[in-house]
Amino acid sequence: MKKYWIISAVAVVGIGTTMLLVFNKENKEHSAVESSGENIVVNQVVNKTNLSGPEVKKQEEVIDEIKRMYKPEWEKVNEVADKRLAELIKQAEKEFNAKKERNQDVSRLEGKYLAIYNDYEQSTKTQVDSIISSMQKEVISKDLNNHIGDEYFELYRIQKEKRIEKVISELKKLS
Repeated sequence: MKKYWIISAVAVVGIGTTMLLVFNKENKEHSAVESSGENIVVNQVVNKTNLSGPEVKKQEEVIDEIKRMYKPEWEKVNEVADKRLAELIKQAEKEFNAKKERNQDVSRLEGKYLAIYNDYEQSTKTQVDSIISSMQKEVISKDLNNHIGDEYFELYRIQKEKRIEKVISELKKLS
């Protein structure tokens, strides 16, 4: 049963990533995502078609301003997601240990906590989608040619994968 849940989680991540890549392939600008430890830096190459030097620079400045405006909200969502994950792992450890002490079956606990984690991650994704939507509205209202949503969705996907890896590895340690 444990293997089924782990395989299911990995399959969902794989399928979701594949779908994202396939459906967003046409709309993506050239972007590079670099990760160094805890800090993730996202560099977006601006589409420079029909824009002169000063216009490109102004567009980049406005986009940077929009990013700065939403950064605290973005960081808060990720901070809450990480906190919820840490609390979930502590709760799982506590329940695993209590059941082992009483010689009770712990085989279903991994699936239980993966399901709870998936609910948490869905809530996080809803919040991320809201932030990205607001950012895109700002970009559109300023008539800028930028796919800021793609950039931040990719950043979210990377952070989500790290959380998934962490929860799976922690639950494996317990069982």
